[in-house]
Amino acid sequence: MKRKTLYRYLREDGGYTISPVKPEGTAYTKRYRLIAEEGMAITDGETVTEVIDVKSYTGWRDCEKPEPEYDPETILPPDLEDEVTV
Repeated sequence: MKRKTLYRYLREDGGYTISPVKPEGTAYTKRYRLIAEEGMAITDGETVTEVIDVKSYTGWRDCEKPEPEYDPETILPPDLEDEVTV
């Protein structure tokens, strides 16, 4: 799992920015972008994902990437995508 530090700070217009660039002269809080290794996933025991921004990386760990679930009403499995004609 890769971990990148992000900085969350309040802009002058009242909105928030989350950026990998540390702001100068303004208060900020740290966030962390966790990125799974190629072909893997990460989990905290509840959520399983490939990328997530979190306040704390404690408890997150690598795990096997689950097989995707397909809704046959809306999404075709990858092995059928090439067979569709419009």
